[in-house]
Amino acid sequence: MSLTFDIKDISVNGNAHKILLQNENGPCALLALCNVLLLSPQLSQQAGPLLELVSRKNEVGLDEIITTLANIGMQTPRGAHQDVDRLLQLMPQLHTGLSINPTFNGSFEDGDEMALFRLFNVSLVHGWLADYASDPMQYEHVSRYSYEGAQKALIAAYDIQHGNIAETEHNRTVLEDAGFIKSFFARSATQLTECGLDHMKEVLLENSYAVMFRNDHFATICKSNNQLYTLVTDLGFKENANVVWQSLKSVNGSQDTFFTGNFLPAMSDRSATLDSSMAAVPRGGTNNPFADPVGSGSSVAENDSNFMTDEQYARQLQEQEDARVARNMQRNYEAAGNLRNGNARSSRKGPDSKKNGSKTRKRDKLKKSCILM
Repeated sequence: MSLTFDIKDISVNGNAHKILLQNENGPCALLALCNVLLLSPQLSQQAGPLLELVSRKNEVGLDEIITTLANIGMQTPRGAHQDVDRLLQLMPQLHTGLSINPTFNGSFEDGDEMALFRLFNVSLVHGWLADYASDPMQYEHVSRYSYEGAQKALIAAYDIQHGNIAETEHNRTVLEDAGFIKSFFARSATQLTECGLDHMKEVLLENSYAVMFRNDHFATICKSNNQLYTLVTDLGFKENANVVWQSLKSVNGSQDTFFTGNFLPAMSDRSATLDSSMAAVPRGGTNNPFADPVGSGSSVAENDSNFMTDEQYARQLQEQEDARVARNMQRNYEAAGNLRNGNARSSRKGPDSKKNGSKTRKRDKLKKSCILM
């Protein structure tokens, strides 16, 4: 049986819209792309088949969405000049594992995945930028790297430090870059920087929609009154028409709150709308989904242990996401080091070591790490 997405009726600045809500796979690229098509007035004619599909249903199947997007893609002027077969092969990956490689100057490495977004005239942005103004030295060493390239540099630096690779002038440069990269990663574990927030405000037009990549997720983002907002697609908010947007004002979520479709502060009752999948995740060391997170600096109303303000809730969700990403990055770096150590040991085990080592290196070849599953 095909996976399905629930549909929610919302109003944005007085205009009625329907959006797709995330299922158990979370906020994937497919969801964000579809919601940009469903919300953007500039794309309404192009998105006609998708608008018609969601207009008559309370939920829609994954197969229906992919088929509809494929038909839209082939009808666009760009579709006539694209390798349509290749793009159709990528369609399912919008939901299961689309490889995206951001660079730390605000762009992305080009490829078929980027062509897929261009095919639908949908912009893809991110805010994971090195900041020249605050740290020009770090910017010089980091901004030319992509996420994948930075990981390769860290692994190469590990090999150089442990004698697996000879130290040359080029490798000394890699070692120096790696130090700045590790510092940058440590200071931007949320895959967002203050410089990145300013960058997205600059590149997005007023009242425009785009797909934002952050924390290994994709979200629908909007710019209104020179402020950034992400579309709330949690299934737990399906019956709460009051909550449509979440502000994107801070790197750590400390200033982010919920807003209505008219971009006014929302009064939300999360005790009735909290996503059940989120409720199962321990927060602050308890199973109470509204418990005050440890060390958050927030205060919970003494007369109601289930009370949490929008700001506290947003901060708590961001802290959870920050911790998850930081753990994944650390595991990836440690795993790379362990694999390299294993290769070094195998090279000393006998006459077949060269052959075995070659096979191991092939298996250990770095894959793009921004793969959404």
